[in-house]
Amino acid sequence: MSYYGGTVTVAGRNLITSLMAGKTIEFTRIMVGSGAMPEGVEPIDMVALVAPVAEGVSSVPTVENGVLSMVVEYRNDLNGGLQEGFWLREFGVFAKTEDTEEILLYYATLGDSPQPVNAYKDNRIDIRRYPISIALELDADVQITYNPGAFITSAEAEELVRTMVQEAISGVGTAIIKDITIPHTGWTWQEENPDEQGAWDMDEYRYYVDVPVTEAAETQFPNVALHKAALETAKNAGLCPTVQTLAGALRFWAKRSPDEDMEATIALVSPGASSSGGGGGSTYVLPVATATRLGGVKIGKGISVAADGTITASTSGVSPDDMASTEDTESMLDEVFPSEDENP
Repeated sequence: MSYYGGTVTVAGRNLITSLMAGKTIEFTRIMVGSGAMPEGVEPIDMVALVAPVAEGVSSVPTVENGVLSMVVEYRNDLNGGLQEGFWLREFGVFAKTEDTEEILLYYATLGDSPQPVNAYKDNRIDIRRYPISIALELDADVQITYNPGAFITSAEAEELVRTMVQEAISGVGTAIIKDITIPHTGWTWQEENPDEQGAWDMDEYRYYVDVPVTEAAETQFPNVALHKAALETAKNAGLCPTVQTLAGALRFWAKRSPDEDMEATIALVSPGASSSGGGGGSTYVLPVATATRLGGVKIGKGISVAADGTITASTSGVSPDDMASTEDTESMLDEVFPSEDENP
């Protein structure tokens, strides 16, 4: 099995040592690629991606206790949209200082577990995220700058999620967003079954757990964003970056059972059909309105709707025989409140 994971390159380590001289590291770009590691080459010796495909983004880098942390992300809607799908096998973080040239600071390979990235079509967004940590091992103060064109802030990330949801809905799809807890208990070891085709080609993500999500369906596309406090736990467990939707649950895989629960936010996007009526996908179904949820209603008896959508209530559905007369009303009142002359 080939190497899986990431490391600071030799050039990256040399750049980090410049922090001791009070320099500032500037992250310049993130690239994802489809290339496999050459035989006999170690990740630490890489100076470029084997087969770069597209530029990615990340969360804003943070430094705490000498460890730099961030989440590398690639979305197929970046830079006008991915024209052709590919297998994501590698990614790299590039950086420089004010008086050095750009170098490959961090290189990662997915080894025998590449991730498929679909072309951007019909507003269907494909996202891959990879949390990384870089131990700086320095006592000096560390300042991090980043290129606004290559990274996104927390506010921008929130707006991006909202935009993605709106695009999914405008493409006649639906999206459900909610917080979940990925437990550290209940993980199951996936046994090999020789009778199954390809059973002996299983990857190293052998532990799995099903997290109940009532709204989940097999046809939905899951997007999971781990909360910052869960990143270290996910890293130690070797949490798989992909998730499977099941009927009423989400299935997560990992190399090991996590030591602690992990909080996350999920977005379940349902596929939609294009407005022209062509293409695959299911048709958007408007949910029924309730006291706490916006949705659709049907026009019942005695209600009319004008061409501009104005609703009008009328009594046309009630016949005169169904209406109480003045005499009927007075008779009922006399039964409830008899006159004083009738009192015993």
